[in-house]
Amino acid sequence: MVLMSKIKNLRKVLSAITASALVIGGIGLNSAVVPEMNTVSAATAGDLNTDDSVNIADVVLLQQYLLNKAEISADVNADLTGDGKVNVFDFVQLKRNVIDSMGTVEPEPEPTENTIVLADAGITFTGTGAILSDDLKTITISEPGTYIVTGEMTGGQIVVDVDKTTYVDGEVELSLEGMSLTNTADSPIYVASIDGECIITAKKNTENTVSDGTSYTNADEGEGAIYACDDLKIKGKGTLNVNGNCGDGIVCKNDLKVFNGTVNVTAVDDGLRGKDSVKIGDADDTEFDNLNVTIKTSAGDGIKSNATDEGNGVVTVNGGTVNIDAYSDGIHAYQELNVNGGSIDIETTESKDSGSSKGLKSGYTDDTTGEVITGVVNVNGGYVNANTNDDCINSNGDINILGGQLELTSKGSTSGYQGIHADNSVTLGTDGGAYEDFQLVVYNAYEGIEAMNIYQKSGSTVITSADDAFNVAGGADNSGSTGGWPGQGGTSSGGAGELVISGGFSIISVQDGDHDGYDSNGTLSITGGIAITNGQEPFDCDGGVSYTGGVYIKDTGSGGMGGGGMMPGGGSTSMTESVNASCSITAGTRVTLCDGSGNIIVSFIADKNVSSLIAGCTAYSGASFYTGGELSGSTYFQELDDTQLAAYGGTLTGGTAVSGSSGGTTNPWG
Repeated sequence: MVLMSKIKNLRKVLSAITASALVIGGIGLNSAVVPEMNTVSAATAGDLNTDDSVNIADVVLLQQYLLNKAEISADVNADLTGDGKVNVFDFVQLKRNVIDSMGTVEPEPEPTENTIVLADAGITFTGTGAILSDDLKTITISEPGTYIVTGEMTGGQIVVDVDKTTYVDGEVELSLEGMSLTNTADSPIYVASIDGECIITAKKNTENTVSDGTSYTNADEGEGAIYACDDLKIKGKGTLNVNGNCGDGIVCKNDLKVFNGTVNVTAVDDGLRGKDSVKIGDADDTEFDNLNVTIKTSAGDGIKSNATDEGNGVVTVNGGTVNIDAYSDGIHAYQELNVNGGSIDIETTESKDSGSSKGLKSGYTDDTTGEVITGVVNVNGGYVNANTNDDCINSNGDINILGGQLELTSKGSTSGYQGIHADNSVTLGTDGGAYEDFQLVVYNAYEGIEAMNIYQKSGSTVITSADDAFNVAGGADNSGSTGGWPGQGGTSSGGAGELVISGGFSIISVQDGDHDGYDSNGTLSITGGIAITNGQEPFDCDGGVSYTGGVYIKDTGSGGMGGGGMMPGGGSTSMTESVNASCSITAGTRVTLCDGSGNIIVSFIADKNVSSLIAGCTAYSGASFYTGGELSGSTYFQELDDTQLAAYGGTLTGGTAVSGSSGGTTNPWG
């Protein structure tokens, strides 16, 4: 079609040139006599520029010659009619010769529609690029193109086997338009070879089902209802149901993409497994309303990428709705797990004592060889709700919570069940960020966040835990640190880790007893932000401690450590106290810290009965605590947990001053 278009355009150009030449001929300026000693050679006739070819350039040159605007060195080559003159008739003949030299171009054939119809009696195929087996049970696609699949069949197989050398970057699209394919002896859809990618499209308003058997191995010695040795993409506006009754549901040994459509996967082992990578949602898309992925596994992970070579083993969620009910881990990336958008709900059921049952997990250790692959979890946006029988988020490397909303519940109440655990560092937010950067709520866990280093830089964090809420201990699930105050049990030997609060908001509540709000086996620094503890032992630090900015509040009940005072080990000084008030506050009461002008510094709900309120807020003068009252013009840090609607800014109307604060017995501003 492209060649024919070029010829048409060339003819238009030559026609315009001819019209111009005919006008010239009408005024008699186009005739020249050819010397008699010259004769025309068939090999050179029309080659006016002597470049050994005759083409449109010669036609243009002859036109210019007839207009007396150009000279030609081979006049004899221009006398195509052989009448001894060079005029418009030679021009017309030259134009015809140029067009004829291009030959006759046959129109390109219309594309043939390739249709695969499934039936128990056998597969019917119309089109080109595929062949049927003798028993009509298997169709093998060997050429790129789109293949429409309809009908229902048990015992059939669709194989994609396209030679990568012959068809570089070739793609095959299986357009599923209301089909059902079951094979109990093999993978019903098997992609053996494709240089580009195999695309499976579930067409709009159609439901399509692919199911395998309970015991078999395919040609790659693997199992999977949809199994691809090369890149695989799932898309469409219809529904694709996949039943992996033997092992995995959808397997891709390279890159697996699920870009849109409704995809329901039930599997014995892993639901989606892309060895090199799994990507949910196209990063270039802005709307993901048509992307819904539901996965249920009875013995494996929901989504997994298990490559160990550098740069692979990556799972990325860019958008869509993802619901996972997994026996083992919800999403496991051996090297990198990225949540950039979308809505993810994860439920895991396997007991932590018998295996791994985490929500988001990155990293891998080979128990046989001892090989360790260090992973990272990055949450940059979206929504994550994890209800797990293990850690909600786990990495043997780093975890970075930089955006989005997270609601985490670890169902275990004994040591080792954490909301977030990293063997190295957990970073919450970014330097100079805002309270609104992310919202993180840990509703239940033995420990809220545990890592070798914890950095709260921005965002808003709410944690309820049985033991330590922030625990700088380090190591693989190194829970239950015994570090403590001198004379209070435990040790004060110090450690290498650090807990740094430089921005953002965090409010935590721990059980009464030997449980710490902010616990560091190394150092603890507060340089900015707001940190609030509800519990008997607010801060516990084995190494040095420093408070140089921001706001901290310790609200403790009876039996607390010295009324909530800070007594770090290692000879460090205690934290500066701006307000120290005795009180008798019942759980569920709003507590507000205002500056000397009545502006709200921070307001929160007391999770426990409180007998002592201590605050460090050196940037504010005349600060006082108040209970009760109504907030006006305030901004809530988060609204995921409606039992802890902490806020900042605005003013307080009503309320009662807490004894020991500087504001008297009533709120003087409202």
